[in-house]
Amino acid sequence: MMGLVWVIDVLVIIVQIMGGRRQVNPVLRIGLWVSFVCLVVAGIAALGGLLVLLQMWLTTLR
Repeated sequence: MMGLVWVIDVLVIIVQIMGGRRQVNPVLRIGLWVSFVCLVVAGIAALGGLLVLLQMWLTTLR
């Protein structure tokens, strides 16, 4: 349970840094944004790959 609280605290701090509410090095803020964009792109690519696999599997059922 404490692990979940720790994860939520870390996420809140990251959101505060990305939103500009905490004073940090601009390189850290840019790095967090770049990593967030990369994570979103990787998620979209994974979803697209899963859709292709689903389509291939559904065509073999005919």
